[in-house]
Amino acid sequence: MTATKQSGFSTVPRLTILVGKGGVGRSTLTAALGLVSARRGLNTVMVETAARQAIPSLFEKEPLGYQPVQCAERLHCIRVTWEDALREYGLMKLKFRAMYRLVFENPFVRRLLPAIPGISDILVIGKILHVATDGLAGSGPPDAVILDSPATGHGLSLFAAPKVVSDTVPTGPMAEDARRLRGLLLDRIFTRFHIVTTPEEMPVAESVELFSDLGGTYGFPFGPVLVNGVQRRGLQTAHRRSLSALSRSVGPGDPVSAEVEGALFMAARYEMQRGHVSRLKREVPLPVVKLPDLPGGASGSRRVMTLADHLDAALWREQR
Repeated sequence: MTATKQSGFSTVPRLTILVGKGGVGRSTLTAALGLVSARRGLNTVMVETAARQAIPSLFEKEPLGYQPVQCAERLHCIRVTWEDALREYGLMKLKFRAMYRLVFENPFVRRLLPAIPGISDILVIGKILHVATDGLAGSGPPDAVILDSPATGHGLSLFAAPKVVSDTVPTGPMAEDARRLRGLLLDRIFTRFHIVTTPEEMPVAESVELFSDLGGTYGFPFGPVLVNGVQRRGLQTAHRRSLSALSRSVGPGDPVSAEVEGALFMAARYEMQRGHVSRLKREVPLPVVKLPDLPGGASGSRRVMTLADHLDAALWREQR
């Protein structure tokens, strides 16, 4: 079984993982990457782990949780929770549904399992990697899996789980599974992490920390950082000075005043974003892909399609 597939201009990893602070647009970018992957002819599965499934609605589809939703041709989405993963893992290991119910649906066991360090997380990451290696039920291995991972803190615990479990339980079937999962996450051909951020102080600070933890502490492989919501243009210094002078000369009620203040605000925002992106480039030694700031009124599907076009050009055409 090969871990990658040649598509168009580049070799795509089997598992692409988007990580980052909450609110930076990971779900939308997961949908956009999934759409580009499917357009390129790859059978693609998008995976969510949040309690509230968001991606199907971006394709105007109804979410079905653990059941796959077809969002487009060659493109499916599922949500994975530890309870669903536990049910599947238990049935695989115990073989018999009655035995599974006796063991894993016991109220004491269900309260105990989440309290064991790493257990609920390793069930989730195990299911995700099972989808990447074996596919959805009866479908065969996909060409690409794109994971919308939990926000920073939970994301760290999710990907650290295989090491935590193998260190805590050094022998036995669970330890063997944990070591295999960790090996897949460290495989630079099979797996690629992308930090998603916005050009703002807190998201960039968390991105620097996330790269240090996932890349430095755990050694996971990274692709380019995806910077969402970047304003494309600012103003030249001479133009800013002219507008500032005009702003001082017009009264508060003048219709021109609001337009001038708006232009000056956008110019200041552009410069602030440039500073945050510069910090990101200094402290995270990875290529940076800047994605446009889209209008607030754009529909989810329109945002996905627009970002897909930009990602297609940035990641596929320029050799991932």
